Amino acid sequence: MFISADQQMRPFACRTHRLGNDSAWSASVLHQTKALVADRATSKAAASLDCCLLAVAAVTMFNAPAYAQSEASEAARTFPNKTITLLVNGGPGSLPDIFARPLADNLRQSLGQTVVVDNRPGAGGMVAMQQLKDAKADGHTLAIITNAHAVWNPYVFPHLTYSPSADLKPVSPIAILPMALVVNPQLGVHSVPELVAKAKAEPGKLNYASSGNGSPPHVLFEVWRNQAGLEVEHIPFKTGPDALTSTVAGDTQVYFAGTALVEAMVRDNKLKVLAVSPCVNSSTFAAAPTMEQAGFPGYESAVWLGVVAPADTSDVVVNTLNTAIAKALANPRFASIMQANGSIPLHESASDFAHRIDHERQTWGPQIERIGIRPN
Repeated sequence: MFISADQQMRPFACRTHRLGNDSAWSASVLHQTKALVADRATSKAAASLDCCLLAVAAVTMFNAPAYAQSEASEAARTFPNKTITLLVNGGPGSLPDIFARPLADNLRQSLGQTVVVDNRPGAGGMVAMQQLKDAKADGHTLAIITNAHAVWNPYVFPHLTYSPSADLKPVSPIAILPMALVVNPQLGVHSVPELVAKAKAEPGKLNYASSGNGSPPHVLFEVWRNQAGLEVEHIPFKTGPDALTSTVAGDTQVYFAGTALVEAMVRDNKLKVLAVSPCVNSSTFAAAPTMEQAGFPGYESAVWLGVVAPADTSDVVVNTLNTAIAKALANPRFASIMQANGSIPLHESASDFAHRIDHERQTWGPQIERIGIRPN
């Protein structure tokens, strides 16, 4: 059940109100203090004065956090009151960008404020995450993330500039993104077993593209490469479209990418699809087996997209955003965009999203550490 902002803020408002009505008691303490000052000559009066001064100081110190909390409560009640920035770790046309723009349009309609998309690709998401980390935690700066930013990066980058657990506050997932293993047709392979055989026959000679170190195409391919026992060189690019262009041109040979990104090239026979995630719902990929069917049981290749805020963002603001995102995902026009891009809408409460991330850290972390995935 969604708890409204008013319901959540009411206890804080009441508590602040009670403290505000203690002014009569405070005046009484001050009156006693003045009387004791006049009779400062006796040690007994001096001792009492010290006690009263401590009492006044205690009241002041106790009220200060309450007043600060009241200001934060008021800010949460009036959210949003300025433009919201949605950071995207990917360039225009990348998978996160494809979904960020219609999401921004829907949030604008729901929240009544302008929502702008700010593309910040590079450094495995650290550029965008650092900007989010440095932003004021008032809900007006958000970021689109994947499993990589919230789960994998601490195990891939030895010197990560942000902490997913300490600096990011989960707001809501928005989609499951199916993935496809594709190759340049000139490679001459037509199935996963054929790709494995070729890679083993020519160790170190094949390469694969990714949208950057630590990105889903990088991590997912490395997990599969390790399971298959292959030597394939990693060629990281700054964005997904850059990696796609390289693979279509034949500069790189293999690419593990979102189906939405590669579907047009597969349909035009510029790329050959070898396997897909189990949740793909597109006629373009209907004949392709899953990775499990291709001989790799237990292999999971789907990626999720979600929205996060700076860590100290209030629960009231997060719940407001979560509700707005749920409304956006229920919009038939947004749903049709997701369907057209082969993706599955996904909504959870903020707390369930946080549990999902914690669970994936426990399952993925040891696996990535064992494999030793590192940037190059």
